[in-house]
Amino acid sequence: MTKSTICTPQTSFSSLPNDVVPNILARISRTHRPTLSLVSTLFRSLILSLELDDTSSRIEKAKNRLYVCVNINHNPNPRWFILSPIPKPIPTFPFEHPKCATILSFGSEIYVIGGFLKGNRSRQVLVLDCQNHQWRRLQEMRVPRVNPAADVIDGKIYVIGGSTSIKSEDWGEVYDPKTQTWETLLSTTLDLTIQKSLVPGSFVMGGKVYAMDHLNLYYQKSICLVETEDKELCQTCVFEGDLMWRDMKESLEWKKVKGLEFLNNHDFTFVENSGGGRRVTVWWKSVVFGHKCNKEIWCAGVSFERRNLYELWGFVKWRKKVFSFDGWESRYDFFLHSAFVTQH
Repeated sequence: MTKSTICTPQTSFSSLPNDVVPNILARISRTHRPTLSLVSTLFRSLILSLELDDTSSRIEKAKNRLYVCVNINHNPNPRWFILSPIPKPIPTFPFEHPKCATILSFGSEIYVIGGFLKGNRSRQVLVLDCQNHQWRRLQEMRVPRVNPAADVIDGKIYVIGGSTSIKSEDWGEVYDPKTQTWETLLSTTLDLTIQKSLVPGSFVMGGKVYAMDHLNLYYQKSICLVETEDKELCQTCVFEGDLMWRDMKESLEWKKVKGLEFLNNHDFTFVENSGGGRRVTVWWKSVVFGHKCNKEIWCAGVSFERRNLYELWGFVKWRKKVFSFDGWESRYDFFLHSAFVTQH
């Protein structure tokens, strides 16, 4: 290999237009960027630039759309919206919307799994096709479930827990989109410890934390597992309006996430982590006093950095006002789901 051959890639890269270079680097995983910055002074300056972060955010938003479901006035069939500068409603939900259902995104579809219908546990699975915004029914599950754990593993949908049955064959089931059938999932069928993160005394699937009681799982509302930049795993939750965290390996004590002080005037309501990962979406209500007492629903994407054993810092990547409405309601009374959907 000649000297000129070795230099060709560097010359070719540096000769690219200025707006093309950040677009290329922004598609590289953040975990690999520190190593990439060691290549040269040019690479280091590009990796540390604010322009690269802005480009990464734009690419991420272009690939993922956030769908939300909000019930403001106790509507039995709450509306789904696409989160954009002006929230876009999608066609009215054609079925009765179950309570305490599990929401799962898979490709360009959103699955509404189980839940309570007319006070009873449901086998129902509804699917929203986000390409044409049409709803359809999936084949029912074998067992009625409420707030089950659900995740996509190797192209199949695994649903675990959420049932009152004590039979081992009812512990979980798996849906194969190719055959459009549900099959029994026994605890010995698949070693899920390879596929999921296990927190002592809890079960983690799809970024959400479930309490375990024999074969049953109980969803711990608004408790999510997140990964920090140094790949440490922490739990996050909302407690009395604050975003809290704890390290299960070091301590069971909940501590307040630092760096979000500018949001102290607002009470967090929910924290969601669609499919796991390093970011969560937090939701809150804000009171606007005037001629009338108005409410605003906001959301923000938050990533985390571990500073030491006792500090977890949150960084807001984006925030957006979703809805405004009149009247006074408590911060816990609006029904909400959210899901990121990948666009092709």
